[in-house]
Amino acid sequence: MAKYNIHKDFSFLRFVPNMKKWTISPLNSFSRWLFKSTKAPNTIDVQSHQIKGYEDKDIEVVVFKPKNIQANAPCLVYCHGGGFFFEAVQPHKKVMYEYAEKANCIIVFPHYRVSLNNPFPTSLEDCYSALKWANDNAAMLGIDKNKMAIGGDSAGGSLAACTAQMALDRQEINLCFQLLIYPVCDHTMSTASMKEFQDTPLWNAPSSKLMWDVYLKGMDRNNLPKYASALQRTDLKGLPPTYIESAEFDCLRDEAILYAQKLKASNIQVELNETKGTIHAFDIVEKSSITKDSIQRRVRALRQAFGGQK
Repeated sequence: MAKYNIHKDFSFLRFVPNMKKWTISPLNSFSRWLFKSTKAPNTIDVQSHQIKGYEDKDIEVVVFKPKNIQANAPCLVYCHGGGFFFEAVQPHKKVMYEYAEKANCIIVFPHYRVSLNNPFPTSLEDCYSALKWANDNAAMLGIDKNKMAIGGDSAGGSLAACTAQMALDRQEINLCFQLLIYPVCDHTMSTASMKEFQDTPLWNAPSSKLMWDVYLKGMDRNNLPKYASALQRTDLKGLPPTYIESAEFDCLRDEAILYAQKLKASNIQVELNETKGTIHAFDIVEKSSITKDSIQRRVRALRQAFGGQK
C-alpha cells in the first residue's frame, strides 16, 4: 500500500481484512484440508497422536521428526497463529519442516481447539496439555526433557508466551527457550501501533478487536484471570531465554517490543529482531530475502538454545 513504506517483496499483499465471525468456519474447513494435503519432505517423518486436552477432551497433536535425528533430541512445541479462531494453515506446516530439519529438533504441533466455539482458556490449556504430553512422553518420542522449547506466531505467540508462564508457575516442565514471532501480547490494545495501523494488509487493529472479542467472550476485561495475555504479568523473572520478532507495519509491533523490554528488565536473555518494511505474516513470502534472514535467525536461536549448535 502506498500509505505505508512496505518492502517490494510484500507490496503485492494488498488484502485489507474486514473479517466477520461468519467467515471463520468456512475458512477453517478449507485450512484443515490444505494442511493435511501438504506432503512432508522425504527427510521428515510426520505422525498424528490423539491426546487429552482441556477438560479431558481429545485433541490432535502432530509430531514432525527428522528421520536421522539422534536419541534424546531437542523439542519445540509450536502453537500456530490465526487470531485464536483460525486453524493451522499450509505455511505453518511448511515452516515446521524447516524448523525440524534446520534446527535438528522434534516439533510437537497441537491442533488446539480454536476460540470460535471454545473461548479462553480452552486454546491455551490445550497448548499446555500438548507441552505436558510431550514432556511426559519424552522417552517414547525421543525427546530430551532438558531441551524443550515453546514457540508460536501471532496469536500462537500469545499462547506460547502464556504457556511458558503457566509452566513456570505449575513447576511441571522445565523450558529452555521461547520463540515468539510477531506475537499477540496485550489484550488492552493500547499501544501506538495498535492505534495507528487500522488498515494494514493481512492483519490490523479491527482484526485484533474481533480476535479479542471472540477469545474473551463473556469475560470482564477489567478483571481477567491470569494468562489471558502475556503483558498482564508483572513479574517475568524465571522465564526462559527468548527470541522475539516484530514486523514494522503491524498493529502488534509495539506490544511485541514492549514484552521484549519487560523480559530484559527481568534479566531474561532476549534477542529482538525488529524486521523492517514488513507486515504481519510477511514470512508467507518464502522467497523474500527478509523472510530467509528471519528464518535463519530463528533457527540459529533455536540451535543455540538447544545446546550451542552452530
